[in-house]
Amino acid sequence: MAHEAFLSFGNGLRQTLAAGIHRLMTIVLLGGADQIWTSTPEVEKRLRSYLFGRRVPFRSLPIPSAIPVLEDPVRVCRVRERYVGQQVLVGHFGTYGESITTMLEPILSGLCNRTPVYSFLLMGRGSESFRQKLIGKAPHCAAWVHATGSLAPDELSHHIAACDILLQPYPEGVNTRRSSLMAGLCHGKPIVTTFGPLTEMVWREGHAVAMAAPGDTNSAMDLMEKLRSDTSERARMGQAAQTLYDSQFAISHTVEKLRGQAR
Repeated sequence: MAHEAFLSFGNGLRQTLAAGIHRLMTIVLLGGADQIWTSTPEVEKRLRSYLFGRRVPFRSLPIPSAIPVLEDPVRVCRVRERYVGQQVLVGHFGTYGESITTMLEPILSGLCNRTPVYSFLLMGRGSESFRQKLIGKAPHCAAWVHATGSLAPDELSHHIAACDILLQPYPEGVNTRRSSLMAGLCHGKPIVTTFGPLTEMVWREGHAVAMAAPGDTNSAMDLMEKLRSDTSERARMGQAAQTLYDSQFAISHTVEKLRGQAR
């Protein structure tokens, strides 16, 4: 099962050496494989050349959410009371790597200029340090941006459920290996994300997410504004997100595919 293919060459000697080692490991692994699963079609494209002509079947196995959906309206309400008044609560869940925060930072800074209509909830490991970095550059964000740090799965479920909209930009575009996005889908949340070279057709066809180009801050902010002002569209997208997750990405589909292969 390949979640990512290997590191890219470049970005210094250390990464170049690691990328070469990754490819040697891939050749050895693929040499003994009778079946290969990939979390996104792009991984298959990268791996095929390392089979050196061997015919090995590839099958898709998208990544399901690791965060269970826990129905507890009382605890969800308490989360909202902690972080938001009458504003729309916008959440982001991730680990705050530089490739994502470079897109997230200008969007949050720009939307904070439009407060008091927004409040922002940063969830996950690295969220607190990112908040400090953000408000160091944009002090006007301090009153509106909150960070939880790492959360246990049940607490994370309640925090995601408390959000009105999720903001989940990815530099390569939304794709089926992004478990942070899957957590929002399975909770039935309207999501503003990005399209890019790794974005599969399912995201365009399902109408379950709103997409801007990576780095297009103004377009992302416009999508947020449209969702903020249109509660019916938020409800439609949330239902579409949950339907898409249940129909294609839920863990039951993973189990079914693996059982089918075992037979």
